[in-house]
Amino acid sequence: MFHSCNTKSVSPRFNHVMLYTADLEATLKFYKSAFDLEVTNHLKTIKRTQEDGSISEADINIAFLKFKGQDFVYEIAEIPNLLQTENPGYNVFQHIGIDVEDIKSASDRILEVGGITLRPEELVEAKGITTKHAFFTGPSGETIELMQVIDGEF
Repeated sequence: MFHSCNTKSVSPRFNHVMLYTADLEATLKFYKSAFDLEVTNHLKTIKRTQEDGSISEADINIAFLKFKGQDFVYEIAEIPNLLQTENPGYNVFQHIGIDVEDIKSASDRILEVGGITLRPEELVEAKGITTKHAFFTGPSGETIELMQVIDGEF
C-alpha cells in the first residue's frame, strides 16, 4: 500500500515521470530553484530479484522530487555521457509510472488490450522502498511502468 500525505490510497493512479540527465546535481539545482521541489529520496544502489530468484545489484544515481504536500514524484536519473541530439529533450523522457494495488491483474489487463511486456514483474529494493514493478510498451511506443509499493514511500 502506498503511503501518502494523509490521503486514501487510490489505485490505479499516476505515480511518477522519469527524466534522464547527464548531470544530476545541476538538474536538481535547477528544479529545486525553479519550482521549490524537495528531494524526498536519493538512491545510490538498487537490488533486483527476478521471478526465478536470481538477484542483481547495481550502482545508480537517482533522485525523487515532490512538491510540498503532493504525492506525484519527478524521478531524475543520471546517465553519465548521455548523448545529446539536435533536438533538446529528445529521448530524455523515460517512462510514466502508475501505482496499482495488484500488479498481476494490472499487468494482465495491459496485455489484454495490446500492451507489450518490456520487463516482467520483479521485486525491487532500494533505500527506503520496496516495490514490485513491470514495464510495458503502449500503443504509441511509450513506456509504462506498473508499480505496486510493498513497503516505504518515495
